[in-house]
Amino acid sequence: MNPNLTNAFPGGTTGKVIAEGAIIAPSAYIGNYVTIYPRVRIGEEAIILDGTVLGRLPISNATTTRQIPNDFSELTIGAGSIIGCNAVIYTGSRIGNQVLIGDQASLREGCEIGDQVIIGRGVQALYECKIGSRSRIQDQVHLVGNLIIEEDVFIGMGVMTSNDNNVYLARFGLAGLDLHGPIIRRFAVIGTGAVLLPGIEIGMGAMVAAGAVVTRDVAPWTIVAGVPATYLKDIPTDWRKQIESIQIEAAP
Repeated sequence: MNPNLTNAFPGGTTGKVIAEGAIIAPSAYIGNYVTIYPRVRIGEEAIILDGTVLGRLPISNATTTRQIPNDFSELTIGAGSIIGCNAVIYTGSRIGNQVLIGDQASLREGCEIGDQVIIGRGVQALYECKIGSRSRIQDQVHLVGNLIIEEDVFIGMGVMTSNDNNVYLARFGLAGLDLHGPIIRRFAVIGTGAVLLPGIEIGMGAMVAAGAVVTRDVAPWTIVAGVPATYLKDIPTDWRKQIESIQIEAAP
């Protein structure tokens, strides 16, 4: 544990609220004014910083178009993970080991976050997002529900994603929900401010230029740019060989 944290508040923390049944490892650090709801499990050496809310239940105002869970399910925070100040993580998600989640990030229910992922400040991840190990999501990214990000992906600041091609009618209940977020394959890079439309696939090792609007699938190991995004060129052969030769060690 970082001695600067434990020394700052040697007598414990102020204003924390921990529900009955939450399981917190003895070596975990819980900051001031943290709220922990039922069925939360926090691993060894995890750090939960001030103002964070863990295990929040989604609440409908009866006009939402997507059915949401109405009971708590297990939220796990893996060993050595760090949750920044004022983050909100809903019930029913799994956060891997050595994950860093920045200040004011929000993760909805049903998310799966692999080991050693970095999620930047202010990131919004909606329901049932899947983020593979070692991927890096920069600040202020919006990850839509039912989105898949594989391992070793980089997503630049301010990237936006969407998952509903029927929104014009579905918002009034005039069309069924068919929510499919983008799929971003391993080693892909998404540039700052890009927009990814519903159901598209970014192929392995592909690169999307900053500000691009991606309306169709991107082939593996290619670069696209523009509005709408179109093929620019292939990833250089020497870059591809270097990436493919990387040996990844799993997190302990």
